[in-house]
Amino acid sequence: MRSPPPYFIDRPNDWPNLTHDNHRVESWPTRVYNCIAWAYEVNDRRLWPGAVGYFWPANITGADDLQTLKNLFIDAGYEECSDGLLEEGYKKVAIYVNNEGPQHAALQLESGHWTSKLGSLEDIEHHTLEALEGDFYGKATVFLKKPRG
Repeated sequence: MRSPPPYFIDRPNDWPNLTHDNHRVESWPTRVYNCIAWAYEVNDRRLWPGAVGYFWPANITGADDLQTLKNLFIDAGYEECSDGLLEEGYKKVAIYVNNEGPQHAALQLESGHWTSKLGSLEDIEHHTLEALEGDFYGKATVFLKKPRG
């Protein structure tokens, strides 16, 4: 297996807070999965409610909205919580929302850092949720957690 590319994402228009100091690339670009799938810990399909060509569990009904995304994670054993701070024994998901609705999800690592799939680009590890905040993804506003293991 090849190593991830030895560079950093540099897209100041999409992610103005992403710097060489606050993230690192962890994979090669791929269209096989997206950010929701990555946060859901699936890397063999793209997940989005109601989108053509994307998978969505039949038991999670609803529109392309925040509640439907929350229901996906709640069905997987997550419960809403107040923030993205590291809690020993828990994994967390943060959902980013902008004026158009939910745009992105990130999964917290045991280190307290976060991992994200950037559309059809790479997976990255980013130190903070703020690293991806801006007009493109919006702000991490919804947090869910479940016990690790």
